[in-house]
Amino acid sequence: MQRPLTTHQQPLFNNSRLREWATPFTIGAFLLTALTGILLFFKINLGLVKPAHEWLSWLLIFGTAGHLALNWRPLVHSLSRPAGKIIVFVFIVLACASVLPLSVGKKRQHPVFSIAEVLAKAPLTAVAQVAHRSREETMAVLSSAGIRLVDGEQTIQEIADENGRRPLDVLTLLFQENKS
Repeated sequence: MQRPLTTHQQPLFNNSRLREWATPFTIGAFLLTALTGILLFFKINLGLVKPAHEWLSWLLIFGTAGHLALNWRPLVHSLSRPAGKIIVFVFIVLACASVLPLSVGKKRQHPVFSIAEVLAKAPLTAVAQVAHRSREETMAVLSSAGIRLVDGEQTIQEIADENGRRPLDVLTLLFQENKS
């Protein structure tokens, strides 16, 4: 005959209804969050992928809370081992690092790069005006650097692509001081 559990051995929750839904709910919410997260990672933003990931990931939190409540003792036991402590510590460090204000991505790039991107999309004649050069002088500067031109209406990006150069290299030539 089995002895009844003592008070300190009782699970935090012993609700059969919670036991019925907690694990399947957690699995479903995990699958939803994982799928939408993978789609967002690969920049596949179809339909409601982004709002579903942002809002429905709360379901994962609720399901996990119920699952943990039912499995409190195994959780505590797992975290009492060195491997459990190390794994949780690593994820805590990763979570903290993920909210640090690092300058990653386009939003925090140096303004010079943003300016160069805009100028690369502009026609050569417009960039020549910004560089305080005449159309003829601009075409001569580029030609002397071995850059072939079709006309003055090509964008800097098109000129760079056709000549196997980077747009920033073409812009650098145009904005160098006139040495004459």
